[in-house]
Amino acid sequence: MSIMCSVFVPDGIVMAADSRQTVGITSVKPAGGQPIMQPTEPRIINRLNQPGQPPTVPIFSQSDNAQKIMLLSKVKVGISACGMGILDGKNVSDYIRTFEIEELSAKDTVSSVAKKLQAYAFKFFPQVNFFVCGYDEDEPFVYTVNKEIKRSNMENGKMRYASIWSGEQAAITKLLNGQPPMLVNHVLMPLKDAIDFADFLVDLTIKSQRFEMKMATCGGDIDILVLTKDESFWYRHKVFKPAR
Repeated sequence: MSIMCSVFVPDGIVMAADSRQTVGITSVKPAGGQPIMQPTEPRIINRLNQPGQPPTVPIFSQSDNAQKIMLLSKVKVGISACGMGILDGKNVSDYIRTFEIEELSAKDTVSSVAKKLQAYAFKFFPQVNFFVCGYDEDEPFVYTVNKEIKRSNMENGKMRYASIWSGEQAAITKLLNGQPPMLVNHVLMPLKDAIDFADFLVDLTIKSQRFEMKMATCGGDIDILVLTKDESFWYRHKVFKPAR
């Protein structure tokens, strides 16, 4: 599993995610041979075994260097993903690159990217959640893409500033939607504070799992992508390591 969030304020959009990739292990017995263990694609693995539910499989952390946020090159649009780390035999970052090569052009908008991604991915992978974020003609667009497409920064025809998150949601949900909730003013939040807030939300999830009685499915470096009207850049990236 993963934790990803998007924080959108008047000055820009911030996308953040962890870097842990977990895989499940199932026992396979070839004809006439001994049982062997082989990995399965990561799925939602924190479900308890219940009557009528398929049993969970043993899992382990395969890597703390998975790339869960991608900045497209043809159009300045950010995509983050959680739910399954391997799609169609590829890491999710490779899958998104293939999607960009095969489906997108420089004429695409944030809205068309979201629609094309849904058609491309959810025919086969209904358990994945994507955030698709960017600007078209100075207007911000933040989409949640799964079986449906929802514009998360628009409500009743008015621009909305807020935070959204997906994946291992418990820690952030308790903080921001609990009783009493943490009160955050996104309308007056400067972009640098939005960056720090997105970092905090992902880090909160990672650190809270240290004390939970279950597998820590979030971890590794926190990548942070920033999108504004003027530019899109990596504030932090475990490979590129920009000096922002």
